[in-house]
Amino acid sequence: MSTPVRVVRQDEPLADAARWMVEANLRRLFVVDGSGALTGVLARRDVLAVFLRPDAEIKEMVERRVLRQALWADPATTSVRVDDGVVTLTGIVDSPGEVLRAERLTEVLPGVVGVRNQLRCAGDRHEVGVRP
Repeated sequence: MSTPVRVVRQDEPLADAARWMVEANLRRLFVVDGSGALTGVLARRDVLAVFLRPDAEIKEMVERRVLRQALWADPATTSVRVDDGVVTLTGIVDSPGEVLRAERLTEVLPGVVGVRNQLRCAGDRHEVGVRP
């Protein structure tokens, strides 16, 4: 074990803990409460589990949270494909604002590593929001 022992407070954001682990090449961090008492151990695999999700799970999350709940998009006119965490959005939505909103909401979901937005807005013949 290296000294001094590296710790993280239990109220620190997971992203900060992950960054410290990478920067210091640590395999684990000890988690302490406000008084410095040990409350747990955070391992690399714990951090990765939050970010790595099966493609099917990501697809379901995008369909439910983004297309249905946030945009109220018609499932018959939109679709989602996920390959190794890269989400491809296709179909037709009501406005250019929804095209951009779909992309922004999708890119922040856990497990998403990239977004290919091929959505178009109704009545527009040109693709809106396409990124190479």
